[in-house]
Amino acid sequence: MADNMDASFKLSERTALLTGPCTTINQAIATKLTSLGCNIALVDRNIERSTRFAEQLMNEREINERYGRAVAIQADLSKSHHVQDAASRAAESFGGLDVYIDGLMTTDVREFREPTALDDIDRLIDVNLRSPLMMTHAVLKFLEGRKRGRIIYLQHDIVRLGIEKNGLLAATRGGLSDFARTLAREVQVSNVTVNVVSIGVSEEFLIQQTNPPGAPGARGQGAATTPNKASINDSLATLKQAFPRASMVDPDRVANLIAFLSSPLGAAMTGQTIAANHGLA
Repeated sequence: MADNMDASFKLSERTALLTGPCTTINQAIATKLTSLGCNIALVDRNIERSTRFAEQLMNEREINERYGRAVAIQADLSKSHHVQDAASRAAESFGGLDVYIDGLMTTDVREFREPTALDDIDRLIDVNLRSPLMMTHAVLKFLEGRKRGRIIYLQHDIVRLGIEKNGLLAATRGGLSDFARTLAREVQVSNVTVNVVSIGVSEEFLIQQTNPPGAPGARGQGAATTPNKASINDSLATLKQAFPRASMVDPDRVANLIAFLSSPLGAAMTGQTIAANHGLA
């Protein structure tokens, strides 16, 4: 029984496309999947950063040949032709696509009552909603062709709780939950599952809460952030005043959930929004 369970978690001869910057959570996901034998295409606008991380994953493969391979693909996912090209290049790199994970989500915060709150609304919609919809449309032909596809969207669970200054983030990302539930019914016949993983308090999220709009690292698709531990601790302490159970989520635990949903063991889970949040919500 144990051997069968272990085999079910292995993702050899599978290929995943992961969009988004090299955050701690995206890196943990890529590391976990490749350790299970899955090939992975990292799609990001910052090609230097994603290339360095892909090289790290390939170094692990040199140590253990059962690990999957990795490639970095540069793309601005707000542009439809970039999306189509990225999906095609990922499929060509490893002979197909089986899993699409959308980790491209901005955490910009701006109180809605501010006079300039809507100045950046088009970019927020591009990153948080339009880009995953366009990529989903591009990869579906590969996933349905293999009759075993997985689509997984990441979102911040904290925005579902009505935390102030995060209204636009909730509005532009939260729609993926309803979309996933609907799309899951449409593609079920092709053995493709569609789910949302709602992540609890992450380091990147707390960094963004302490960076005002316009601050270095605060804006832009995949913008780099510079951790400030004191500010992160202060932000977490403030959050705990409203939510005493709030605690930092371990990226590896998120990665384990993604691995389960990507594997044959996750075949029955579809149309769901699953929280990895230490009971926050």
